[in-house]
Amino acid sequence: MVDLGVVMPLYKQKPEFLAAALDSVLKQTFQKFKLVIVIDGAPDMLPLVQKLIKGDRRVQVVSHVYNQGVAKALNTGFQTFYDDPQFLYLTWVSSDNIYDPRFLETLRNALAKGPPELGVVYSSFQSIDNEGRAIHDEQSLALQRQYQSQPKEKLLDSSLIGVSFMYKSRFAKMIDGYELVPVEDYDYWLRITEHCDIKYIPVELIDYRVNSTFSVSAKLQSTAQHRVWRYAYHLARHRARQRRGIAPYLTILFPLKASGEEAIERLENLYEQTFSNYTCCILDLSPDMRVTAELSHISHPTTDFKWFPNTGIPTALLHAVQMIQTPYCLILGPNRFLDLMDLNVLYEQMEKAASEVISNYYTADHTQVGYRHANSSSAKIEIHDELFRTRSLVDHLKASFAEMSDSD
Repeated sequence: MVDLGVVMPLYKQKPEFLAAALDSVLKQTFQKFKLVIVIDGAPDMLPLVQKLIKGDRRVQVVSHVYNQGVAKALNTGFQTFYDDPQFLYLTWVSSDNIYDPRFLETLRNALAKGPPELGVVYSSFQSIDNEGRAIHDEQSLALQRQYQSQPKEKLLDSSLIGVSFMYKSRFAKMIDGYELVPVEDYDYWLRITEHCDIKYIPVELIDYRVNSTFSVSAKLQSTAQHRVWRYAYHLARHRARQRRGIAPYLTILFPLKASGEEAIERLENLYEQTFSNYTCCILDLSPDMRVTAELSHISHPTTDFKWFPNTGIPTALLHAVQMIQTPYCLILGPNRFLDLMDLNVLYEQMEKAASEVISNYYTADHTQVGYRHANSSSAKIEIHDELFRTRSLVDHLKASFAEMSDSD
């Protein structure tokens, strides 16, 4: 019985890439599968597909009249398998990657032999360039394997599953297909894994073509396109936390009298942090809401603006911090984070810190994490970019308010 369904969404693709991808799929060691190729509004690809599949009865070709995007193409393809109860295992393949001959066999066996609650299996992969040359050496692959082997809970921080995967149809039917463009795959993993467990296989089963000519990633290189991708990426995580009842851990306050390139760069720098379970409140101190108008186009699902017209920074901070509901708070300063993991490190260290520690921060040379203790002086004078326990920051601002100038 054929119980494995494979979908290939196809828009525009270089003939040699498509030929290599299809050849690698059709020559798998596991042969009992059905492949649905969804040509997504690119009728000129049909003759090439027909030539390459050579009448293979395992292959069905479906066409969209016009281009609807990867998510819609995947949903069209998978509907074929949802309607037939014999298909127990599902995966999808790209039209420019090359698949190891054991790709389907290895992933299917892991699902078939695993416990009932196992719903998604995934493996490592090698990245290649347009000429098919390997990008990662063994040391880089070892780091990637370590990264991908993190527990399921870490999916809320980043997309561990990558490009080599398979999942059970019964769990796929519990959610509403692929949705959130252009992070439809990551959003899908967050939703399906709320119903099942995952398993990592530390072997490379795909040659993943990085930024190939017609790939989605190649289309996300401009600042505007990257912002669209980043917003969706943050939104997927935000929605997942809302579904799971996980409240934000941290509030970030960013007081600004005026916006400009430096403010934009600082905000972009924040949004690139791997730590994402925060709310950001931009305190607009301009008299005409100019800061809000000029920064609101850099969208983020958990960023809000509060207008404090003609108010100084100390007063605005004192008002804003007393409305915070999260256990931690950080006042964003002008200096950018130097590492993508900076917020992660500060948060994790504060979670381990003794109760008398009221905040932590990076030392000036960024080599150590320093701590501020209750009822003792600190080597750090400024409070920017310092992760405070919220109650402690309220107390600190109240105690220091008389010494702070609203003209600062």
